[in-house]
Amino acid sequence: MSIRTKLLLSYIAMIAVPVVLFGAVVMTAAGLYLRDMAPGSGHDAARQHRPALPFEAFRDLFGGRSELAGGLRFVAAHDPRLLDDPAFLADAEAELAKVDAGLLVLRGERTAYASPGLDADAITRQLQAGGAEAANAWPPRKPGGYGLDRIAYTAADGQSGTLVIASDMEPVAGFFRRFVPTVLLALVGALALTNGVLTYFVSRSIIRPLQALRTAAGHIREGELDRPVNLRRQDEIGQLGAAFEEMRVRLRDSIGDGLQLEHSRKELLASISHDLKTPITAIQGCVDCLQGGVADTEEKRRKYVAMIAGKASDMNRMIEELSLYSTLDVGRLPFRFERLELGEYVRRTVEELRLDPRLAGVRLELDLPQLDPAPADPRPLCVQADREKLRRAILNVVENSLKHMEREPRILRFALERLAPGAPDEAVAIRIADNGTGIPEDALPHVFDRFFRAEPSRRTESGSSGLGLAIVKGIVEEHGGRVRAFSRPGEGTSIVIALPADRSSRSTESPGKQPTGGGTPT
Repeated sequence: MSIRTKLLLSYIAMIAVPVVLFGAVVMTAAGLYLRDMAPGSGHDAARQHRPALPFEAFRDLFGGRSELAGGLRFVAAHDPRLLDDPAFLADAEAELAKVDAGLLVLRGERTAYASPGLDADAITRQLQAGGAEAANAWPPRKPGGYGLDRIAYTAADGQSGTLVIASDMEPVAGFFRRFVPTVLLALVGALALTNGVLTYFVSRSIIRPLQALRTAAGHIREGELDRPVNLRRQDEIGQLGAAFEEMRVRLRDSIGDGLQLEHSRKELLASISHDLKTPITAIQGCVDCLQGGVADTEEKRRKYVAMIAGKASDMNRMIEELSLYSTLDVGRLPFRFERLELGEYVRRTVEELRLDPRLAGVRLELDLPQLDPAPADPRPLCVQADREKLRRAILNVVENSLKHMEREPRILRFALERLAPGAPDEAVAIRIADNGTGIPEDALPHVFDRFFRAEPSRRTESGSSGLGLAIVKGIVEEHGGRVRAFSRPGEGTSIVIALPADRSSRSTESPGKQPTGGGTPT
């Protein structure tokens, strides 16, 4: 729920809840305080017939008085003789008693009849002071006393008289004296309670997550980036917390990447310095021997010159691989992708390797059973690849294998495989296996790391830069594939280069981007 919705609902609740509470208090207070002013409340029999709704008491009270006053007014106007009849007056008095009223009959200034309980003298003084008119004067008189309804008539003997209906207003006045303060207090209490509770919960739901964000900001300011920010909310503050958490993660990763980059830079400088120092030292030693006259024969001079040429060649190869890896690492090595029929490509590559002097004495085996299309899957094994870059990757794998093949016969086997045939992410793999010394199990996950060597010491007699397999990994990944190593110590190593199969016939050029027409193999 959004904060806007919460505030809207709280505003509605601030109005609706006090209204409901106020109405409940009004009805309850009216029901309690009107008990004593129900018509005929002084009679036990009448109390058994009190109104069901609180304010019906007012209707019954004043409605009954008006009805009886109208009847007596009719009698005074049309049959005033009944006002001298004690039986009629007794009946009228009984009816008036049910609505807390009484009857007073005046003949001139003399009281001819008064209902029991009425203070005739007080009523007479009130009439002389202005009666009902005085009740409307300003400032108003103190509530309570009698409400007087005066009816003038002429008796049968011609004497003027006054019929006064005196209504007891003390129950009504007492009701309002208690009811009004109670209602006002209830209204103030309902408003205070509702607004206080809603303000507390709404402000708490906003302030607490903001305090959590402030605390998280303090941790980030102090460099503590491993404390997650999880508000578990779906509103605007929750979205802010999610953005804050994403910022924290990115900042942590950025700092981690920076530290890793700095560490890699230092490691790269140390590795380059170490790998270049060995051949330079050897060259310097040969030069000293030539200059110092140690090489006093032609044969010795040719030997030292050959050593200088070999070490220079090794340095040139290391610098070339370092340059290639750096260009590949920053994504600036251009690739020209074309559709290759992989079986034929591997066959030609192996034929070229047979002519390489470095592989003299190595038996090359070629296992390409998938060259002939199977009836169930007649499609040839094709990939989108850069011909020269893929050849460079294969040669690096071969050179790495040559360094570890120490027993006879030395065998290097090439095979072609189809991975997940028919699947959308179908891949074609080149497997290059040797029968060398193998790679220790703990070193196997790191063989494609730059400057990694499985030997305990960093031997560079073979001119290795430690970048050969790292370059293989970079080239294969630029093709949208991946490379893996499998090895058993003493039995040999297999390097599997998996490339996405291609269905198109297009050739593309890409400056260090993935080729078209393939996916990453699984």
